[in-house]
Amino acid sequence: MSPSRTHEQGLLAEAEVVLTKVSKDSPERRLEILEAASCAFAGLNVADYWATFCSDSRSRTGTDETVVITHAARVLEALEAVPGEDSIPVPLALASLARVELTKGKQRSTGAYYTDFRLARYLAEGLAEHIGPGMKVLDPAAGSGLLLTALALAVGKRGGVGLTDFVATVACAADLSDLALRGARLALASLADDFKAVVALDERLLHGDSLLTNDATWDEVSPGGFDAVIGNPPWEKLKVTRHELLGKAGVVRHYGASYELHEDVHQAHSEERQQMLDYLDQIAAETKLQGRGEADLYKLFLEFSCRRLRPGGHLALLVPAGLIRSQGTETLRRFLVESSPEIEFTVVENRARFFAIDTRFKFLAVKAQLTRSQADSRMVIKHASGTPTGLRETSRATFFHSELASVRTDLTVPEVRGQEEWDLFRRMSQAGTPFGSPDSPWQPRLAREVDMSRDRDDFKTSPTSGYLPVIEGRMVHQYRSRAKAHRSGTGRAARWEVLSLEDATTCPQYWHPISRLRNGIDERTRTVRAGFCDVTGQTNERTLLTAVIQPGTVCGNKVPTVLFGPRPGNGAIDECGDDDEKLVHLWVALMNSIPVDWWARRITTTSMNYFLLMSIPLPPIYPESPDGARIIELSRRLTALEGCPNARHAMMTTARTRAEIDVLVARAYGLGPGELELMFEDFPLLDRGQPPLAGEARSTITRDLVLAAAHDGNDSYWTDRATRAQALGAVAYVPAEYAQFCDRGGEHGQ
Repeated sequence: MSPSRTHEQGLLAEAEVVLTKVSKDSPERRLEILEAASCAFAGLNVADYWATFCSDSRSRTGTDETVVITHAARVLEALEAVPGEDSIPVPLALASLARVELTKGKQRSTGAYYTDFRLARYLAEGLAEHIGPGMKVLDPAAGSGLLLTALALAVGKRGGVGLTDFVATVACAADLSDLALRGARLALASLADDFKAVVALDERLLHGDSLLTNDATWDEVSPGGFDAVIGNPPWEKLKVTRHELLGKAGVVRHYGASYELHEDVHQAHSEERQQMLDYLDQIAAETKLQGRGEADLYKLFLEFSCRRLRPGGHLALLVPAGLIRSQGTETLRRFLVESSPEIEFTVVENRARFFAIDTRFKFLAVKAQLTRSQADSRMVIKHASGTPTGLRETSRATFFHSELASVRTDLTVPEVRGQEEWDLFRRMSQAGTPFGSPDSPWQPRLAREVDMSRDRDDFKTSPTSGYLPVIEGRMVHQYRSRAKAHRSGTGRAARWEVLSLEDATTCPQYWHPISRLRNGIDERTRTVRAGFCDVTGQTNERTLLTAVIQPGTVCGNKVPTVLFGPRPGNGAIDECGDDDEKLVHLWVALMNSIPVDWWARRITTTSMNYFLLMSIPLPPIYPESPDGARIIELSRRLTALEGCPNARHAMMTTARTRAEIDVLVARAYGLGPGELELMFEDFPLLDRGQPPLAGEARSTITRDLVLAAAHDGNDSYWTDRATRAQALGAVAYVPAEYAQFCDRGGEHGQ
């Protein structure tokens, strides 16, 4: 979910009240007050400051100096009133308060999500040890200077460079907004005890687009390159959508709604898209590491930062987590890893309200020194969580470039929490074969059968002869393709009802004409195939949601389908139609297992795209093997329960069936109860809605049942826990949304 305000905004609320009341929506008046506060805090003369930097602005506002100074004192009082353990250092608070307010549309188009002071501190503290006298540090998208101010404080604390000297000689900043740079100047000025340092700083504040600024200009600022680059560059794909254009124009609509009432948006879309392409053409000549996929500002700024560093220079950046796992960032990722003797990635989740966006959003703090070294670099993957004043590291795993390359040839970095998880991830990768490997016995054929946007005009909203029901992502769950029924509305405003197993029936939102299916899709819809929901989440209850898709339906683009063959003649799997269906049931069971899901969660964020799917190492289980035949039999049973009148009363038998599959899959990877127990730590949302054991906060029936099965019933601890939980009516493997359908009085002892 998205919080109404960030943690930082809460701490600065009282100071914000003072500023808002006096500035009356005038950015210049706001900055005048903050400039007066900065000078008062540093002991500088504000009249000299304004005369040197702000004479035109002062003429425009015409505000009385005494009034401004009075309100500046009130701002400082409000900042000092924040409790000591939660307070923000005044220079950082001034930088935060000096930010230029952006509309949501402008924020989306520029990718500007301002840095929380806690993140600034964390990034700065990791870089500070490398900063000394005579160096130059650049923030190429500086905003109001929070990161440079935090770095000055961290360097000063270590004794590397005095605060005034840092302002006078070290800090360099660039930004598109002159008002933002005015904020950066006042924030850094609050650290200096000599006004000459601020005058010297002003020569290194560049107003403009860093990506379009020529090399000669940068060489004037720091000949030979910068010693370090620190930054939180814009995070936004360089693309234009009709939805965002309407949003910037003040039109309120939900995503997925029709554009019929906004015909003029098509021309505006075309014009803005052309402007975007022209911009990309201007910067393309300087880029070599952007790779495939859509252009993204953070990728462009990351490559720019690498280019601006002198050999041996240091990077400290905040970027989206896609850097370590996306196909389109492989070139950048490989350059960083192969150019750094050691590189650190710290994974941070937004649960501590760093940004006013979804609290599940993940991003990275990246720290590296670029030496162009070809040695086997050391890699560190860490996790950190927010505290009231900073970040706390919660896990750390270390491995070498060569070790990662042996299991992830594209150098995607798994999100492992600690050395034990890294060892488990590596063992599974080595034991299995990537699903999409040319040497894999699976030989998958994937397809998106219809596109919910492009084919929209072909849809009907009621059953029609010659039309197939469309299976959408919301309808798919593990072993289920009819998990929800559409009741009303469209797009994100659609209302869907969860269905029990026995009530499961195909109730779609749309039907699609058979005659309009693309070549080959008509035949595909007449056969049994596997399908998976590609909209998912690493921290969801379960990540991989895979089901058997029955003939007579067509799947929307959020439910890619899978068929198998033709296959290599290695004798592992033959090509008869019956074996094709066996493979569908086997693959669905493997993908829905806890071990495969755990592995997939290490590389997933918000979608399971083909690139990620094809890299999943599946265990050596084949249809003709005893384990393969058994899993296929169990998978068929689980799929057959959907729509079965007695399904509710078989839930506990179903749970034992799924536990048996999980144990068989784990053993095929060479894993035992200890590894399974570690895996379950990554599924904290399991068993919500199930009654917990006495004295415990939540149920763990799924974990307990699987571990009892993994010990073959010979470990009394797990067997006893599972038995007691079942006696209370707890049922394993039931998603929280469907817990209401559990039969609490059924087969407790079975």
